Amino acid sequence: MTVLADTLAALLWVGAAILLVLGVHWTARRLMPSPSAPGDDGHIYPGAVRDMASATGFRIAAFYGVILALVYAHELGEYQQVREGLAREAVAIADVFHDAGRYGDPITRPVQQAMATYVRYVVDREWALLGEEQRLSNRAWAARDVAYDTALDAEATTPRQQALRARILARIGDITDHRHMRQEVAAKDFGLVFWVPAVVGLVLVAVPFYVYPPSRETKVMLACFGAFAGLILFFIQGFASPFTAPFKTPPGAFERLLETDIGSVASLPREEIERRAAQYRGTTP
Repeated sequence: MTVLADTLAALLWVGAAILLVLGVHWTARRLMPSPSAPGDDGHIYPGAVRDMASATGFRIAAFYGVILALVYAHELGEYQQVREGLAREAVAIADVFHDAGRYGDPITRPVQQAMATYVRYVVDREWALLGEEQRLSNRAWAARDVAYDTALDAEATTPRQQALRARILARIGDITDHRHMRQEVAAKDFGLVFWVPAVVGLVLVAVPFYVYPPSRETKVMLACFGAFAGLILFFIQGFASPFTAPFKTPPGAFERLLETDIGSVASLPREEIERRAAQYRGTTP
């Protein structure tokens, strides 16, 4: 069903772009009537005018294509960074979990429970929040805080414990960095900064070609340009929102963590999570 919905969405973007380009061509010919009757070649504009229109249209199209290419590459890069960030965060979580086990009492059980609780909240709740409300789960933050505070308060008595404690704190810091990056990507919004130039550029590309009659060949070429532009805009919009359709990134790395020893560890008491989560602003999702 998801594949079908995504395909229909892509077709809508492509169809809308084609209609826009053809509609602009039709409107331009109505607003700027022909100066003379058609010549022997079927054109109503002199060759010099057509050459100038083609050169102008090609230059606008080239500039427009460069802009789309740069934005496409940037959004694809950020989309891949989100996926790679999930894998790195999952590795950091596993490191904290196992290092806590190597450290021993009194931090093993609370830190491991905190990491298991954190992963469950991210998978079960936070991923939906990122797509719907563009923010992180306060309860996941609370679980992270339990692990950090427990390790921070631990009194390392041997060089081994000192090294493990420093590593645990550093890896929890890495988890925090990945969380902030994830929220920034989720909260990002192009708004008018991108979409106005994108739509206006598509219109301006089509306008100069009004000097060509609406023959089948002209319509096919304009439709091809509109279809390609619409497809690229669809991918840009999808890559810009990695937590929503059509290219929603699943928390696969976290789900695989729950298939390991982390998934067999009990979660922290709900009361403690609720108490810590209440310290954050807003609701407690």
